[in-house]
Amino acid sequence: MSTITTRTSHLEAINTMLSTIGEAPVNSLTGSLPTDASMAKNILDEVNREVQSSGWKFNTSYKATLSRNTDNKIPVANDTMLIEFNPLLESKASYDPIIRGNFLFNLATESFVFDKNFDNVTIVSLLDFENIPEQARRYVTIRASRIFHDRTLGANALHRFSQQDELVALSILKQAEASVADHNIFNSHDQLTTVARSRSYKLID
Repeated sequence: MSTITTRTSHLEAINTMLSTIGEAPVNSLTGSLPTDASMAKNILDEVNREVQSSGWKFNTSYKATLSRNTDNKIPVANDTMLIEFNPLLESKASYDPIIRGNFLFNLATESFVFDKNFDNVTIVSLLDFENIPEQARRYVTIRASRIFHDRTLGANALHRFSQQDELVALSILKQAEASVADHNIFNSHDQLTTVARSRSYKLID
């Protein structure tokens, strides 16, 4: 019988982490977990959040819409990690958003109240481990394994995964990102900011 190859599951990633310290794998992540398995799960989730906070193609929406509630506040979903307005459409002098609690806060006016809704907003969201690409799962698993290993056995112990393994996994993730991201002046935030700045100078001239 042939083996079906699938993307790394949450359970497989945690069992990989457990194997680095010689612990037996677990069969499920439901119910009460052994101490080491529970720690591994927490670290995997921690690293998954850390990696995704940088913002990748797979967890970024570039044309999102934000709408006000009846109090003219803009609610922010719990899985939202970053919100940026399109600099070609909105002036930072008028709208400078950051996330505070469950709402968007405007640093330009020092208020939670907004006078309009917004389109073409860039939003970076936190996805579940099994909703990210395999290249990202691999990098998160290796990085989490090294952190888990250090926290349980100490930093001087021999790692199953080397720092080089982690760097290679990150390089593969970046290559995958580059192949699908289609970075150009129309979807790069830095370039958009530069273009917006140039346009404002022309208007002043």
